[in-house]
Amino acid sequence: MCETVPRLIDRRNLLAVASRLLNSRIEDPDGRRTEPGPTPVREMWPKWYALYQRQMKVTRLREKLEKELLEEAGGLPAATLPSVGKDGVVKVHSFADINRMATQLNAGDLSQARAELRRRRKRWKDADQRLGYSAALTLEQELAEGAGISGRVMGITPPSSLMEVTAKLHCLIVMHDPGLKLEDAPWPELRTMLKDLIRLAGKRRPTSGKRPTQPGKAAGVRSILNLATHYQDAARKLGEGSSKPNQAPQRLLALHAMELYLNAFLLAKGVDATMVGGFRPDLGERTRIATDAGLILRKRTVAHLATLSASNEHHVISHAPELASTLSQMNRVMATVDELSRKVRGALRVDPTPPRGRRLESTQKD
Repeated sequence: MCETVPRLIDRRNLLAVASRLLNSRIEDPDGRRTEPGPTPVREMWPKWYALYQRQMKVTRLREKLEKELLEEAGGLPAATLPSVGKDGVVKVHSFADINRMATQLNAGDLSQARAELRRRRKRWKDADQRLGYSAALTLEQELAEGAGISGRVMGITPPSSLMEVTAKLHCLIVMHDPGLKLEDAPWPELRTMLKDLIRLAGKRRPTSGKRPTQPGKAAGVRSILNLATHYQDAARKLGEGSSKPNQAPQRLLALHAMELYLNAFLLAKGVDATMVGGFRPDLGERTRIATDAGLILRKRTVAHLATLSASNEHHVISHAPELASTLSQMNRVMATVDELSRKVRGALRVDPTPPRGRRLESTQKD
């Protein structure tokens, strides 16, 4: 959120501020993605960053275990070879090293070196099994490889917004200069660019295609939302009236409530009223334009709204009752109305539980 962007951004907080900003801004709350194609950067970055954070956590554990292992094992498993060539005492870490120097050692020294290396290796292995150092090292390497691949794929993926550009630049700096210490070009310049992008994001909230409401339109939007609420309440009460209610009136009221909620959102976003009126009763087209304008719905809700239009449920209820068996489940219809109510009110910043008598007091400053 904008309030989390500090006034001063320097090397101590640059990457932390960038990751906090990206975590709050880059991904749609409901993961909305309706079109096929390559995975967008906004979906790649959270997965890459989670992988990177896990890698850093395992790295810290591995470093801690390595220190404990060296203390417990008395250092790396190595043997001392006395009087070898001009170097005097030489340390070797493998039997292959001992064999290469066998001609320079007498039989006693050779046997003693092999025994010492076996003893030190066993001590190292026992301590390693108890502490779990090798397992941590293997996991660290696997995570580093996975994060590297994920970061490189994100690097070649075209961005679709300034926030995705910020994510790509953050990933690049984290992968190549996590300590923010490189001074050769272009690293200082890249860090400056990341600061610039963070400041730009901090000056404005994400708009998701929003447009200012035209003067005098807010009152009309509130009236439509108020009416939608009445239709929604009426549909709910009809459903509670009996164990086997007549669902046709309830369904008709619910469909009209959906239409009104979408109309209110579109009008608030500046869509021409004549254009909105021409959609009737096409909920699918309303939904498509509303999602393009920033309304975030679950995938199943978007699909259900499209189905309601494709099957022409409004016409079936009004003029073809013999086709009632083809209609969607009533509980699914009411769930869609409820979600539209929540999401539209949330997007327009309207009290989700307005008191009776003054149903909707908008705090919208859209």
